[in-house]
Amino acid sequence: MSNVTVQSDRPFVLVVALDLADTESGGYALDQAMRIGTRVSGSQLHVLHVSTDDVKSETLGLLRLYVSEKATALGGPRQQTVAVHVRKGEPGREIAQLATDLSADLIVVGTHKMPRLKNLFVGSTAERVMASAICPVVVAGPRPQPQPSHVIVIEPACADCVQARLETRGASWWCKRHSEHHSVLQHHHLYSYASGLPFAEHDNEVAATGVD
Repeated sequence: MSNVTVQSDRPFVLVVALDLADTESGGYALDQAMRIGTRVSGSQLHVLHVSTDDVKSETLGLLRLYVSEKATALGGPRQQTVAVHVRKGEPGREIAQLATDLSADLIVVGTHKMPRLKNLFVGSTAERVMASAICPVVVAGPRPQPQPSHVIVIEPACADCVQARLETRGASWWCKRHSEHHSVLQHHHLYSYASGLPFAEHDNEVAATGVD
């Protein structure tokens, strides 16, 4: 993707929420925000940590260090202003409030959960931010793991078996090749044929499926 030049008197502003107590999810958010920001010339990145205790200069220092290390790992932000903030309060409210104060164009929050919508949003900080924010919110997290296919695959019928059924009018269900597999496949498909009801007491046509 090529860099985007924003034609405006104001820069493109991103707010990224980062919890220093959960740097895994915060790392996803910061990675994504920096990648977005480097593609917008002259953008501003505002990194916010919300504390439940009184704000301390030590916390601001830790936040600056963490952001610097992540920026270095990503090759460093290019043509991008980076600022860090520490606020006290409820995270959802403070994230949305900072975005409003800055007239932000985008908020990025992180999660360490896999992207399952019900578990991802209900009762989460992301849900509270999305309910209050005046700009779009991006939720960044780990890539989804490939899931096994649930598509039912139907095997084509054996042409020889179909021919055997036609020739015997159903008296024989399998061709010679599949009849020989009876001892292996007898727990998969049993077949009983009668030209009229009731069934005979002894049935010598019980055999296995035609599946290889």
